[in-house]
Amino acid sequence: MNTAIDAHVHIWNRARGETFIAEQQFPALTGKEFLPEDLIPVLAATGAGSAVLVHGPATVAHAHYCLELCHRYEMFRSVVGWVDLRDPNCLSQLAEQAGDTAFRGVRFTPLLDADPKGYLRSDAALSIASALQTQGQLVEVLAPQSLLKSVAALALAFPKLPVVLAHFGLPDGSPDGFDEWRQSMAHLAPHSNVHIKISGLPLTGDADRDQSMARDYVLAMLDLFGPDRLIYASNWPVATALAKPEYWSDLLQAILRDASLDETRQAAIWHGNAKRLY
Repeated sequence: MNTAIDAHVHIWNRARGETFIAEQQFPALTGKEFLPEDLIPVLAATGAGSAVLVHGPATVAHAHYCLELCHRYEMFRSVVGWVDLRDPNCLSQLAEQAGDTAFRGVRFTPLLDADPKGYLRSDAALSIASALQTQGQLVEVLAPQSLLKSVAALALAFPKLPVVLAHFGLPDGSPDGFDEWRQSMAHLAPHSNVHIKISGLPLTGDADRDQSMARDYVLAMLDLFGPDRLIYASNWPVATALAKPEYWSDLLQAILRDASLDETRQAAIWHGNAKRLY
């Protein structure tokens, strides 16, 4: 495997007194902290030479903290920040972050809003997306399959804006739900500006079960989007509640090898696409 770029990591610093939403889904992470120093051996174990730092807590203060970290640690390539779309000053929040050379874009978090569909279709979301497109930056979206039509509408409205969907669109991994998930993802496929982070599957540690599940999802993404629109990511440290990061990278490496992708196409997934976008 060529040196990878891990396109999705977070930092959890308990000293900042922040709330980490993932603890609600994964109680095993409660009280744990994950600092830049903890990430260094993780990158080495997964064959990654650098990482994209994505905001953890959905606060502007944490986004600025991520920008500070990016300047302090060479392993961070860039930062995906956050703005409060429900705040009338969200464009000012964007401007403050966009002035930093480490800033690469914003993540929309509709799942944290009382009206997820309204959040993605709001005037604020459209204004931020327009500004990002003009500035040559990107938007990431944390959204499940129930919101993927709204994500597709966003991509259609801003065809020059890279739209990155996190974690396969958050499938639950159940065999019964696979076909419906694939159909939902197919709404995004015609939009060439949509990219998918291949991370965040609900792994169990059961090698046979995980290999079968992961193969189905990865091959579906290759079929719908092709290797030039898929991006490797670990989702560290959230994914540590389910498996070690190297467990996912090894699993993905085997799937891509068995899919008979040549070295160029594999390299695009592991680092080429992330290098281009981030």
